Amino acid sequence: MKRKPKAIISLLLAVLMMATVLAGCGGTASSTPSQSTAASSASGSSAGDDSAGPIEFPYTGEEVVFKGFGYDGLAQEDTVVSRAWQEHIGNIKVEYEFIPYNDFLTKMDIYLASGDIPDILPVYDPKTVVNTYGASGALLDFNQYIDYMPNLQEYRKTYPNMDYLNTAEGNRYAIVGVQPIDYAGESWFVNMDELKKAGVEKAPETVDELLAAMRAVKEKDSAVTPFLSYWNISYAMGAFANLINAQTSAVYYDTEDDTYKFAYNEESSKRKELIQLMADMYAEGLVNREIATLSDEQAKALLAQGQWAFTYLYGNSLEKEVFKVDRGEELPFDIQPMTPPAASDGKRYLSIAYQHDNVPGWGIVCSSQTEHPELLAAYMDQVVSPFGRDIFNYGVEGVTYDIVDGKPVMKEGIDKAEMGVSTQYEVWMVGMGPNERNGDGYLLSQASIDLSTENFNSGNVEAVWPPVHTLFSTEAGEQKANIENTLKTYVDEQEAMFIYGQRSMSEWDAFVEEVNNLIDVQELLNLYNNAETILRDSPRVFQAS
Repeated sequence: MKRKPKAIISLLLAVLMMATVLAGCGGTASSTPSQSTAASSASGSSAGDDSAGPIEFPYTGEEVVFKGFGYDGLAQEDTVVSRAWQEHIGNIKVEYEFIPYNDFLTKMDIYLASGDIPDILPVYDPKTVVNTYGASGALLDFNQYIDYMPNLQEYRKTYPNMDYLNTAEGNRYAIVGVQPIDYAGESWFVNMDELKKAGVEKAPETVDELLAAMRAVKEKDSAVTPFLSYWNISYAMGAFANLINAQTSAVYYDTEDDTYKFAYNEESSKRKELIQLMADMYAEGLVNREIATLSDEQAKALLAQGQWAFTYLYGNSLEKEVFKVDRGEELPFDIQPMTPPAASDGKRYLSIAYQHDNVPGWGIVCSSQTEHPELLAAYMDQVVSPFGRDIFNYGVEGVTYDIVDGKPVMKEGIDKAEMGVSTQYEVWMVGMGPNERNGDGYLLSQASIDLSTENFNSGNVEAVWPPVHTLFSTEAGEQKANIENTLKTYVDEQEAMFIYGQRSMSEWDAFVEEVNNLIDVQELLNLYNNAETILRDSPRVFQAS
């Protein structure tokens, strides 16, 4: 396959792009419900419907009910915000079946593999979903209904990354949101109460000091878990991979050599070092011994007991989900945000969960068999509209927030949970970020935002994000997905065995040989290197609240 030219997003273009975004924040902050119109076209009409015309919101036609499937991460209740959303949308409703998160990803994969999906299906890693299932015929191609989606078209002028999910043939099988600014989202936290009991008076400065502090805590009290977080071993591995600057993907882009490489064949990828670290921590009891089977709710219950020294999670999780304190209320333990300890190269690293120029980790796909594709496309366009963004992040203008100097400012005394702010499910799933980030009145969350912003802006911490975005043709995407699915199944199983002591790390070289015999590594690398690669050289944009 002939190598496609690389599409380079220039530094100048990125600077101008972000200047436009930040300068225009005031102009798009208002979320007063508007009569949005999406004109139809021949390609945007439903099959056989010659009468299709402009769609206005609120939609006043005969009631249409779409079916959705998701996980129960947000309470869906009758609130001021939910009523305002429905008033804006009109006679279109979505009825969801919700299941626990721990079961959701498996059921999501089953739906996708069957080819029979509900009208609306949130998906993790939409890029992989599009590459794997785009050619199946099960997913709605939104570009066939693009004239019903004026908000999406407008966002594309400022955020070219919204098109990164398009296939090489020009199909748009998933909807994702936009993040106006870069935001770490996740943070390291230290429980100083447990450290001081173990004779450790300050947060560790290096990874070696971190491990030493964890061992000291364990030696002082075996009932204390030195490192505890949620979402099982894969999430913990990601946290420590970023800490030591190890690669998290089997195939990664080497910016120095301008080529893709296979992590298991490259010592510099630090994959073996990561698995060895996780295996050592598990063997020493530095992580929860039940980490393989611990549910999300069980992990949060253990965190709430305060018998841990370090954690890595989303900045507001401790206050909102674990201890469930009110805004402005102190936690019952001396828990502080922590600057990531330095790796062996002397540098500190922290991942950016929300990036202004990337594809979010979650998105939404819709069924190609939906009865009303044009209405569904128009509805999803409202999800990614300024109205959708603002009603999710701030609520209802004049009720929960006001526009002050062109920016949304929450009213005093507003109970976001009671009002239903940040509960619109589809907006949450696609990731429509606000123009500014703050702790929303939560003290620890605000402290973690301030610390990460200061660390990034000062250069004390290096931001970690994927340096490229790769666009595959439908055929190449299918081939890549087939190889990677085979690889992932085997690698996940074997790495778990290494970590849990069921296979000796002395067999790592044999494992790498097994992996190279399992798949055609060169074929996989060729698929990547022959794809269109967009180098993300735009500067990071961190904005303090």
